[in-house]
Amino acid sequence: MEEVYERKEFSPILLFDSECPLCERFANSIARMESTEHIKLEPLSNSNLYQDFPILNYEQCKKEVHLLLSKDQVLKGAKVIEYLITLNPKVKKISWLIQSNAGQKALDIFYKSSNLYRESLLNRCPKCKNN
Repeated sequence: MEEVYERKEFSPILLFDSECPLCERFANSIARMESTEHIKLEPLSNSNLYQDFPILNYEQCKKEVHLLLSKDQVLKGAKVIEYLITLNPKVKKISWLIQSNAGQKALDIFYKSSNLYRESLLNRCPKCKNN
């Protein structure tokens, strides 16, 4: 009974790279959306997250976006984008497109392209290279 209560009270946590300008803009956009107001945003540099949630791994979180849905469930990469997109009430009407094979491929390509761009930004940033 207690576990069900904890799950109802758990707010998803989106980990983002606060050193990356692209990620920072993405997190700010998520914070402004009404459909995502229940999601907590945490920089991946917050070491307490990895102690509190052993399912998370800092090295993996640096490589791709992670969304903690519960203490034992995490979404990674393109699955995070899919989850966030389907929270938008306007997208729910066409969610079947996202869930199709073609939709999944499109989301995967979008995520991989965005992540490559993020990595190139980090590689060119003198401040980021020193961290």
